[in-house]
Amino acid sequence: MIIQKRPADMDTDSCLLTKDTISSEVSQPCTFHPLVLDYLNTTFSSEQLSEISCSLPFPPKNTTIRVNSLHYKTADVISNLKALIGSQFNVTEHPKLGDLIVVSGRRRELSDEGCLGRVVVDQKCGKAVLRGADIFAPGIKGLPHLQAGSKVSVHVDLAQKCKKGEKNYDGSTVHIANGVLKLTRFDIFKNMVKSGVGVEITERRIELPSLNGILEEQMFLQNLPSIVTSHVLDPQPGDHILDMCSAPGGKTTHIAQLMGDKGTVVALEKVQTKVEKLKSNVAKQNLNCISVFKCDATLAFSEESDSLLKPPFGREVFDRILLDPPCSAMGQRPQLTNNLQLKEISTYPSYQWCFVADAVKMLRYGGTFVYSTCTLPKQENEMMVARILRSFPEMRLVAAEPLLGQPGILVEGLSNDDVLKVQRFLPNSDLDSSVDVDTIGFFIAKFVKDKV
Repeated sequence: MIIQKRPADMDTDSCLLTKDTISSEVSQPCTFHPLVLDYLNTTFSSEQLSEISCSLPFPPKNTTIRVNSLHYKTADVISNLKALIGSQFNVTEHPKLGDLIVVSGRRRELSDEGCLGRVVVDQKCGKAVLRGADIFAPGIKGLPHLQAGSKVSVHVDLAQKCKKGEKNYDGSTVHIANGVLKLTRFDIFKNMVKSGVGVEITERRIELPSLNGILEEQMFLQNLPSIVTSHVLDPQPGDHILDMCSAPGGKTTHIAQLMGDKGTVVALEKVQTKVEKLKSNVAKQNLNCISVFKCDATLAFSEESDSLLKPPFGREVFDRILLDPPCSAMGQRPQLTNNLQLKEISTYPSYQWCFVADAVKMLRYGGTFVYSTCTLPKQENEMMVARILRSFPEMRLVAAEPLLGQPGILVEGLSNDDVLKVQRFLPNSDLDSSVDVDTIGFFIAKFVKDKV
């Protein structure tokens, strides 16, 4: 496994994971099934994988927000955001992407000194707490007899064996926050309170503002690599664009904004609840050029079709296609444990290929195809790029600019120049790392379809 370095104009040394980049406060690395670890070791060295595992349990320390640039100016959104969250968090414009706002968080050591008991929560609740939320009643699994107002420590059930209502759970946990108890055992487990704050968080490992539901018409909470992906696609006014797997709509709405809401963005999603979420986000962003369809993207192409506006589509229909297919999502953060089995993970490349093959057919000559994932294995990333180049001579790999990530991994079928054209983002929990480095795991590749 070789990770290339970019030319001297990019600070790639700061991007590469080293044994010194992991903060000492990370005490519980993300765990994987042994066979999955072996699978990942075909992509990373043991040292790199250990460092990645230590970074996964906690979210990036910076929150990244995309501005609805079609209707609002970045400076105005920053001003509005500061007025809502106060001065305790630094809010700035990204130095390279003018439609991206960075809210700087802080990591801290935690102590349970002064806490009268432990509250045990499930992993879904724990992830929300790490991202800035309080604890609501349904997320609480275990709780001792304590009065409301008591200071408590909050622990995530890593073993996922805590039964609802346990008083003194002794299974494997990780301490993620401290807070003040608002609901008692009687409230939660006897009266079966279904809503309301159970624990108000006062200290957490990652101090981040809770931004859900804030300024939704003006901005969109989105991971940095996902924002970069739409810039890589480089949509232009008047383009006819396909987003094959579009929910919840972050990249879809971004594409529409980058093209000035002029042209057409066809957004596909096969799950009805996700379709409704997608439509809701489109409406909040006040966009008119997006057409949403409930459709399995693997069925979006038909040789017999000549449709331009609704699936199934025929050959050479779209100017640009974005494919962020279903993947093993091993780069997502926070990720306290990973329960995927090798059998499941190993099915993704062949499934992703079904999307890729149809995307190439639907792309016009001279058109742009961007492939992205939020996962780590080379089998779903660089090896997919090599397969595209091998199977489709008309597809030419080009630089996935703007290049904010680090280069790809050298695999059979890719040259040294090729891996400099793609970009990888690797989870990194270094306290001093920049917003471009401390991200989720992500991969982006860009192609142009030529006549041969």
